[in-house]
Amino acid sequence: MNALAVTDLLPLILASAAAGQALLCVMVVLTGQSGDVPRNWLAGLFGTLATLAISPVIIAIRPDGLALMAGLILVGLYTLPPLFWGYVRALTRREPVGRWSISAWHLAGPVLALANAVLIWTLPAQSVAAILATGELPAGLHAALAVLGVFVLVLGWSLVSAVYVWRILTRLRAYRRALHDQFSNTERRELAWLRVMVQAVILVWLAIMALLVWDNLIADLSVPPVFGSLVIMGLTAMLAARGLSQYPGLASMGLASADPVGEDTDTDEPAKYRKSALEPEHADRIAARIEAAMAGDALYLDANLSLPKLAKAIAVPANLVSQVLNQTLDTTFFDYVNRCRIEASLPHILAGKATVLTIALDVGFNSRSTFYTAFKNVTGQTPRQWRAGHDEARAG
Repeated sequence: MNALAVTDLLPLILASAAAGQALLCVMVVLTGQSGDVPRNWLAGLFGTLATLAISPVIIAIRPDGLALMAGLILVGLYTLPPLFWGYVRALTRREPVGRWSISAWHLAGPVLALANAVLIWTLPAQSVAAILATGELPAGLHAALAVLGVFVLVLGWSLVSAVYVWRILTRLRAYRRALHDQFSNTERRELAWLRVMVQAVILVWLAIMALLVWDNLIADLSVPPVFGSLVIMGLTAMLAARGLSQYPGLASMGLASADPVGEDTDTDEPAKYRKSALEPEHADRIAARIEAAMAGDALYLDANLSLPKLAKAIAVPANLVSQVLNQTLDTTFFDYVNRCRIEASLPHILAGKATVLTIALDVGFNSRSTFYTAFKNVTGQTPRQWRAGHDEARAG
């Protein structure tokens, strides 16, 4: 097999591999046992990625493949943002929602892309090939509308995607704050991997834009044919690695609010408690009860301590406990409990008779890494640095 043949085959091999990887993930999602994973959203994402990945193969084996995939790619690109938004929304809600619960306006982009795809599919195959190969516009209103639609949709997709990215990052930020208001340990509930994935998508998009600008304004520099397949394989792997086991982190709380992080925007702290009639004196009494329970009963030793558990222990409604922590004590439940744990760990660190992991587990942490993070947040130092500083002070 000569080098040219290998070069021609490599994009098709990678495209097939990317599509197969995504389709395998669809099967795993649909046949999985855990009921907490937002399966339909995941299956939709993997299915759309498979559709985008397979395009080089379809173009190579079908006479009308170019026209078919030219339409489907636009539909797929407009379908990915609302699917990803729906998935993030399902993971960050407190109460379960319908399998495909999403506002109708999210369908506007995919519907417009599908309408334009129909225009493309009803053009003669040779016209589509001529448009994509040479950029020349065939005569007739039909072709003009199809080309104009593609141009508008491609430009619009960048704007639409930017809006979705902003909304997703805003929601993830609000979700993280909601976790810190409810839990003392958030490891299995955190969605940091989704933020990393979104940031990776942004970097890929910026790279593509830079290549296109360079190609059109400076010098010929086309995107390698395998680039799309590699990007899809990377996104699929990132989504599968965590998404197949990620459950909604707030769904088990059972509180009244259906959507703790807000439908579209980050929560506003004053507005969150606007309807509360909590007087300053009452807030101070609740704060004292919280402090007494933590100091006297050492509730922080419970690795799974949550806001409802604390509220039950001091016989105060959970929403008032949260308000007192946020407004009176100027902290979150997560930070407050972990500060108590770190303070309890300090004598043990100073004594140096147990390992850091043992101390971390003894005071309520689930892992060494979370203990280190919390310790540095509270003291500004690592355990080793803190102990060394105190040893020097005693020696001096």
